[in-house]
Amino acid sequence: MKLTSRKFLFWRTQLLPFLWSQELLGYVDGSLSCPPATIAAPSSSADSSTIPAVSVVPNPAYQVWVKQDQLILSLVISSMSDEVLYLALGRNMSAAMWESITTALGSSSQAKCLNLLAQFQLLRQGNSTTADYLGRAGVLVESLIQAGRPLSLMEQNLYVIRGLRPELKTLAASFTSGSAVTLAHLSDYLQANEFILVDDFPAADEIAAHSAFYAGNGRGVSSGGGRHQQQSGRGSSSGGRGGRGGRQNRGGRGGPRCQICRSHGHSAMYCFKWYHPQLAAPQAHVAVSGDTPPAPDTGATAHATPDTNMLGQSEEYTGSDVLHVGNGAGFHHQSGPA
Repeated sequence: MKLTSRKFLFWRTQLLPFLWSQELLGYVDGSLSCPPATIAAPSSSADSSTIPAVSVVPNPAYQVWVKQDQLILSLVISSMSDEVLYLALGRNMSAAMWESITTALGSSSQAKCLNLLAQFQLLRQGNSTTADYLGRAGVLVESLIQAGRPLSLMEQNLYVIRGLRPELKTLAASFTSGSAVTLAHLSDYLQANEFILVDDFPAADEIAAHSAFYAGNGRGVSSGGGRHQQQSGRGSSSGGRGGRGGRQNRGGRGGPRCQICRSHGHSAMYCFKWYHPQLAAPQAHVAVSGDTPPAPDTGATAHATPDTNMLGQSEEYTGSDVLHVGNGAGFHHQSGPA
C-alpha cells in the first residue's frame, strides 16, 4: 500500500510490524542514535615507558549503522506515492523522514482534532452497507486516537447511531441503552438485523420494476414487466408478462426508493414533491363507451359523414370524385361536409 494523505494510518499499520520484527524501529523513532564516525585507539608504536599515545581511527559501527539506516530510508521512500513524495526532500536519515511524515499527516494539533470530530459528526450511512459505514467510523476513531483526542465508547455510539439509516437507528439505540459497546459488537448486531430486515426493504431495482405508465397523444405504445412486450392501442397500454425485476442486488440499498423523486429513504406517500405541479402532468388515459361510437382509425386521409359532430375538424368537399358505398352504388357529391 502506498502512502497518501488519506491513508497514513493504514500505511503506518502496515510498516510498523515489519520494523518491529527486524529490530529496526529504533532507527526511525530515534531511540537508536547514530554512533560517532571515529573512535580513539591506542597507538601500537608508543613506548611502554612513556604515556601511551592515542590515535583516531574510523568507527566500524558507524559504517554498519549508516548502511542500515539508508536501507530503511530507501524502503520508506519507495512506499510513498507521488502525492506526498515532497515530504522526502532534504531528509537524508530515516528518523528525519519518519518525523516529517508523522508531523504532516499524523498531526495532533487542535485544528486536526476539530476537523476529525466534524467529519465524525457529519458521517452518514446513506446507501452503504453497515460494514462499510462502521469501517469508516473506525478509521475516524483511530485517527482521533493518533491525534491525541480519543473518544469514549459512549461518544462513539452516539455519533455512529446518529448517522444510521432510520430502520437501524432504533435497533442500535435499544442495543446500547444499557451500556456503551464497542464498534465491533455494534457492527455484528446491526449486520444480523440488516439480514433479517432485507425483505422489508427491497432493492431499488425491484421497486423500479413496478412503475406506472401513461399514454401520450396519438397511439399509446408502452411496455412493462420483464420481457418488454409492446402492445399498441388507442389510449391504453399493457405490459408483457409482468416479470419482476432481478433480485441479484436485493438488500444492497436497504431502504425504500421513492417513485417520484427517485431518492432512497422514503416512499412516494411521504415525498415532499407529491404536489409539485411539474410532476402532476403525466396521467393515465382509458377509452370508455358512450352513446356515439368513435370513428375507426383506418389510416384514411379523408372521411365522409352525415354528422359533423363526429369529426373534430371538417370542411366541404369540392372535388369530382365518386364515393362508393357498401352495395357498390356510386354517390356523387352534392353538398356536404367532408
